[in-house]
Formats: sequence, structure tokens, C-alpha cells
Amino acid sequence: MYHVASRGARVLVVDDEPLVVEAIERVLRSYGYVVSVAYSVQEALQILAQERIDVCLSDLHMPDLGGKALARQVRQQYPEIPVIIMTGDNSLETLRETLDSGAIDFITKPWRSQELPIVVERNIRRCSVRMEEQKHYLRKLNEAYSDMLEALLIALEVREREIEGHCERVTAYTMILAEAMGVPPEKHPDIERGALLHDVGKIGIPDHILFKNGPLNAAEWEIMRQHPVIGYRMCMKIRSLQNAASEVVLCHHEQWDGSGYPQGLRGEDIPIGARIFAVADALDAMTSDRPYRKALSMDQAFAEMERYAGTQFDPQVVKTFLSIPASVWEAVKQNLQAASRVCVAEETFFPLPTQQTQKKAA
Repeated sequence: MYHVASRGARVLVVDDEPLVVEAIERVLRSYGYVVSVAYSVQEALQILAQERIDVCLSDLHMPDLGGKALARQVRQQYPEIPVIIMTGDNSLETLRETLDSGAIDFITKPWRSQELPIVVERNIRRCSVRMEEQKHYLRKLNEAYSDMLEALLIALEVREREIEGHCERVTAYTMILAEAMGVPPEKHPDIERGALLHDVGKIGIPDHILFKNGPLNAAEWEIMRQHPVIGYRMCMKIRSLQNAASEVVLCHHEQWDGSGYPQGLRGEDIPIGARIFAVADALDAMTSDRPYRKALSMDQAFAEMERYAGTQFDPQVVKTFLSIPASVWEAVKQNLQAASRVCVAEETFFPLPTQQTQKKAA
């Protein structure tokens, strides 16, 4: 007997002939598979929507819709599920059409009982290998994205040391608010990346403006106000950051009443990510020490946020923000500060080489 390694795998058998279904079910169950049955394509699609299926075994010709139609539907809705077609027509043209429809393999009739588990197992294994390769690729891709984001953040912090820790705090605040606002999860990565890189355009601001002691004049302020546009153009050159650029980077200084910059957007014309970020950014700005003032308390920050709801900030975002206890924001801030202190402590074990240590090494 052929040994089945994927014992317990779930197979959906689709055929309009009950005797055929019964025979296939009996064979596959004897090899340890869990079998669901359907007598039409519509019934099969209903089962796929309700149950976890590892592989689909379908007849090619059925009265309503055939195996090719099922394969097309599965490829569109459940691309991770392999479809195997059973057919008595083994002509090259039929096989080509079957594979083009989305089927991954086929078995010709009349099939032998020992063939069924071999074909099913082969495709379960093939699909498993493909999924692992995709996961590995996505892990590597995410690592590359993370490295790229880290490089951009380091470059920004080197240019503007005053913001150290600000990007991490404001990003954490933003994501708490995004979840509380019910923002769809698929938008979270773009909002998070946008929050991390919101000020990346300041890399392009001249030093004499960025580091000026004292207030900027009108001309200098006009240049400073271009940093969202600069950041947007930088991020738009990186495919994985294009949505983040549009969602937050370009619009993070827009205001609810239209008095913001660079486009003067108003109300819901401002992307939801930027509206959420504006509140998170203001929270961090108000509750952090600055050279010209001490940090405000959370109560004072809450009062200011409520005061500017409907003018500077989206009132619904402010309402959601105020519904979250101050202790939550305090805990996030303290946890990030503690993590930052650990990182600094670890860095002391790996000091940069000085000229003196370099000479000794030489």
C-alpha cells in the first residue's frame, strides 16, 4: 500500500455520479484522508467557502458547470488549493485547456485505486513546497523593507537629532488610533510606514534652515513647508512606499479646516491615515520636552486636543482619541522609552573604534 504522509489532509471530491463519488471516497478514506463530497460545481463552491480544503478532485464533465469552470473559480478565490481534474479524454488539446483553466494536474479515466492517493499526495506536497517558498520570499522581502525603513530613519535622525524616538512613539500612537477607528487591517502597513517616515523629506531641507536658531523668515518657512512634498517624491520612487507616501507622508500637515499645507486639503479630502497621524503627532509634540518649554501633562494634552477638534483635527478622530484612557498612552510612551534605554545600554558594549584603538589594532 502506498504510504500517505499527509494523513488527515482534507480532499473535496466533485462528481455528479454518486457511485463514482462513493468509490473515490472509499479509496481516499482508506489512505487516511478526510473527504468531503459535492455533486455539482455550485455545491463545491459552497463547501469551499465553509470548510478548510487542502486539495480538490473534480470530474471534467458535469451537467451544470464542469471541472474547468470550477478550476477557474478556485484559482480566483482560493489560489492556495490545487485542483486535480479527472477525465476520460486524454487528448493533448483537452489537457492543455484543462491546465490553462487553473487545474494543477489531471488523472485519466479509468483510474486505478492506487493511482488516486499518489496523485493527491503529489499535489498536496507540491502545493506545500510552493507555499513555503512564497513564505520564505515574503520573509526576505519584509526584511528588505525593514532594513530600508531603518536606513531612512537613521538618515533622518542623523540630520535632526532632536526627533530621536519621536518616530517610534508617534507611529505607536497612530496604530492604536487606527485600530480604534476601525481602519481596515489591509491599510495598516501603509499607515505605519507613512507614520515612521512622515518627516523623511527634511533630509532635503538645507542645514541653515533646518538647524536655524530662532524663528524662520517667510522665505525660509516656505522652503520648510516643502518637506512633505520632498518626502512624497522620495517615497514614490520606492514601490513598497508609494501608498504610504500618499496616505501620510504628503498629507501629515494638512488640517481639517483646510488651513494646512502643502495642498490645503479640507475635511475628508485628507486621507484617513494622515488625519489619524495628525492627532498622534500632536500628542507626542505636546507631551515631550522641547528646548523652549516643558512637556504638557496628559490632561493638558487632552484639553488642547478637544479645543482644536473641528479646526486642526478631525473631530471623529479626536473623539476616538479621548475615549482611550490616558494610562494607555502613558504606558506606550514608558515602554518605548524603556526599550530605547536598553538599546543605548547595548550599544555601549560595541563602541565605535577611535583613532587610538585603530592604531593599536594596526
